[in-house]
Amino acid sequence: MSRRKVALDTNVFLLFLVGLADRAAIARHKRLAAYDAGAYDVLCRLLASYEEIVVTPGCLAETTNLLDSDKGSRTRCYQILRELIQSGEGLSEKHVPADKVVEQRPFMWLGFTDASYVELADQGIPVITADLKLYLQVAERNEKSVNFASAALGFRA
Repeated sequence: MSRRKVALDTNVFLLFLVGLADRAAIARHKRLAAYDAGAYDVLCRLLASYEEIVVTPGCLAETTNLLDSDKGSRTRCYQILRELIQSGEGLSEKHVPADKVVEQRPFMWLGFTDASYVELADQGIPVITADLKLYLQVAERNEKSVNFASAALGFRA
């Protein structure tokens, strides 16, 4: 039986990782200024209906670069990321070949990492993203994709 998968784009994955490490660090993290601990709770509720989180190598690279924005939580975030990757449970890395990514029309305005998520949506994996341009592309391909900016507001209202 296939596991229910969902893909997280970079900013949403960063929120997830920082929240796992230290909910209070969300407020201190420069790259997470649009979020608070409540947004992390919303994300956790969304993720509860899935068994596996999917990220791309590009997302992992971008996320680890963004962790430098808060030196206080960085080490704990790296430890948690290592545990998630090594355990093989709940998090998987999905490589999308570069030639497939650049074939995607949205590559020209989304860039490489986001265009790889368009390909994941084409493969039937819903995407949770706070990037409206990316959301519009993935929702066209997979109606279960989520605009996290709207979802976070909707769950809190």
